[in-house]
Amino acid sequence: MANSWYSYLGQGKDPLVPSSYRRINPQFVPTCTGGCTVCAIFLLGETATTPSTAFTANILNYITNGLASQTAQPDSDPFVRFKNC
Repeated sequence: MANSWYSYLGQGKDPLVPSSYRRINPQFVPTCTGGCTVCAIFLLGETATTPSTAFTANILNYITNGLASQTAQPDSDPFVRFKNC
């Protein structure tokens, strides 16, 4: 099963809602690492243009913890990356 990075669409979008994201070209890995807004998330088993299922509890925790700390989550091999506002 394939995995994909999804870019957060930004302003006016809810970072906890899957429809706020779009799939990134599989050859591109986001380099953003810290800041006050979501940059991208990595989802296991997803290849659709927009994530096809609700976020898992882990992804939701990574997003909320990252928004609070303004750092990629988890620390090693991040699934959620952040960028400057």
